[in-house]
Amino acid sequence: MSTPAGPGTPPPPPPYPPSPPRTDPPRWAWWVGGIAIPLVGILVTVAFGGKDSGPVAAPAPGTVDSATQPASPSPSGMPSSKEPEPPAPSDEAPSASASASASPAADLTAPDGYAKALSTMWGLAPVPCTQHEQQLIDLDDGTSRTEDENNGAVQEPGGAELLYWPDTCTGLGDYQLRALPNTRVGLLRVDAPKSFDSCRAAAGTGFGALALSERNDREDRGFVEGAALCSVTDKGTVAMAVIEHISGDAVDDVSVSGPLHVWAATP
Repeated sequence: MSTPAGPGTPPPPPPYPPSPPRTDPPRWAWWVGGIAIPLVGILVTVAFGGKDSGPVAAPAPGTVDSATQPASPSPSGMPSSKEPEPPAPSDEAPSASASASASPAADLTAPDGYAKALSTMWGLAPVPCTQHEQQLIDLDDGTSRTEDENNGAVQEPGGAELLYWPDTCTGLGDYQLRALPNTRVGLLRVDAPKSFDSCRAAAGTGFGALALSERNDREDRGFVEGAALCSVTDKGTVAMAVIEHISGDAVDDVSVSGPLHVWAATP
């Protein structure tokens, strides 16, 4: 019980108004919100952005993405590895030996007045010039013989058409080939038809001395693999000596060989 104030005593101060009710969320609400908000964001991202594949790493330099390359179907229907590209064609000019592939096949048909063509072999096989030998070739049958070398002069032609002799005998390749005097011999070029008619016509063109060790001279004259020496012999035979193989160079004397086709005249 309060004591009544006496006369002259001031009245007591009025009481403080009550505090308004607290509206701040409790601390546990902040803790729950800190977890719930990020969780909702993750769920939204998964729900609406899950179809995006995200950034793709760029391939390393020099690698090939095989999945983007068209695969060639194999016979079994399975994709096979990429076929290698064919090599680029060469720009080099064909050599003289390669030109033989352009030589047409020989037509050995015999015309009236000539027997069926006979085929054998012929060749040039020089010996060292110090042996002082020269070679004579008879194109009636391809046989050859030797005699003493005499600066290209022939002692006994014996029906031969070709002479192969050492010119200077300096130790290097210096054999020369020529037709003997009073014979009908000529060169049938590599791209000409290999037939009776073309060979008989070529025989009348003549064949002068040729240094076989000089490759440029041989090629300029057309004495290359696939060409032929043609002759109408002293017996009336038409002979076609095909140049099938040439070996040797400026140091080693040149050897020549090939088939010989002969059309003998019939009585």
